[in-house]
Amino acid sequence: MGPLSAFHQDLVKVLEMARIEALVPHSRGSVGRPPAERAALARAFVAKAVFNITATTALIERVTTDKILRRLCGWEQANEIPSEATFSRAFAEFAASALPSRVHEALIAQTQKNRLVGHISRDSTAIEAREKPLKLVAAEKPKYKPGRPRKSLPSRKRGENSGQRRKPAASNASRA
Repeated sequence: MGPLSAFHQDLVKVLEMARIEALVPHSRGSVGRPPAERAALARAFVAKAVFNITATTALIERVTTDKILRRLCGWEQANEIPSEATFSRAFAEFAASALPSRVHEALIAQTQKNRLVGHISRDSTAIEAREKPLKLVAAEKPKYKPGRPRKSLPSRKRGENSGQRRKPAASNASRA
């Protein structure tokens, strides 16, 4: 394969420690088209994390061009690498089966089994509190402010600008 770079060596260390192949489900012998090799896809996702690759398309391009990485993941030739849709389906299966949690649990059990952990860290604790504050019964407010005399307004008809009625106009017969 050639000399391994520092990133390739880190990937080999992580893959040796994690042993992800043992936790990936195998579906050989089932009816229908056989799924792409899930162990190789799982190793590719570990490589995505080790190489700090953000997009799946960038991972596929990197695996296609990097012969050493392709062989470390488990594909001999570039035409064996599955499509982006297959990567997405495999990632959904890994998430549904809680593969990352199981790998983490196995890794901690393997590396920390002879060590006593003497502290507990918690993200949050339950705090008893009401979701909404209690409604206080407010004293009934007066309709007018005390200390000011209350003005009584005359009733107005719509369209009139004063409360007084107009005086009827004098007829022409009464002027003569």
